Amino acid sequence: MSRQAALDDFLERHVFDKWLEDLEPIGKALSEQGESIETGLCDTFDTVWIRTAELQKQGTKGDIHYVYISLLRTGIMENIPCYRIDVHDHNWYLDTVDCSALWRADFIFEPLFRRMAGLETAKTAYARKVTPMDLARIQQIEAVKYHLLTVEFMKSMLPLLLNSSAYRQVAKSPNIRWMMGEFRDQSELLVDGERAANGGTIGVDNE
Repeated sequence: MSRQAALDDFLERHVFDKWLEDLEPIGKALSEQGESIETGLCDTFDTVWIRTAELQKQGTKGDIHYVYISLLRTGIMENIPCYRIDVHDHNWYLDTVDCSALWRADFIFEPLFRRMAGLETAKTAYARKVTPMDLARIQQIEAVKYHLLTVEFMKSMLPLLLNSSAYRQVAKSPNIRWMMGEFRDQSELLVDGERAANGGTIGVDNE
C-alpha cells in the first residue's frame, strides 16, 4: 500500500464524519455544566468591559467600534482551546491600548483532543505511512468544525452578553460590530450596533 493509499484509508476509517460522534458528549457537557460554562463566559466578558470603562474614563480608549472573539490556532496544537476577546476603538488594529481576555472552550474541543489521542494509536497500524505531521494537519482541519460549533454557542449567548450591566457602562459606537473568527483573520459578523441596541437580535454575515 502506497503512502497516499494508506493515508486515504486512515482518513476513511478513523477521521471522516467521526466528529459527528462528538456532538453527544458536547451536548452532555453543556447540559451538565451549562450554568458554570455560561457564567465563566459572562465573567470573562465583564472583565473586559470593566477594564474598557476604566480606560475610557482615563481618556486612553475611545468609543468601542469592534469586539473580536478570535480562536488562537497555536493553542489547538497544544490542546488548549483558547479564544481571545479584543476590544478596539475607532483606531481598529492601530488601537495600541490593549484590552483583552482569554476564554477557553474546553467543553467543545475536549472530544476532539480525545479523538486525536486515539488517532495516535490508530496510526501505528499503518507503519510510518501516517506521520505525526499528518495528524497535526488533521487536527487543524478538524478544529474548524469545533470552532463552528463554538460560534453557534456564542450566538446563543449574545442576549446575555449584550444585556450585561458591565457592557452597558461602556461607551460604544452606534455602529459597533461583534466579530468571531481567527486572530486577525477572516471573521464572521455576530451582531452589529443596531441589533445590539435592540436587545441582541442575531444576524449572520461574512467579512
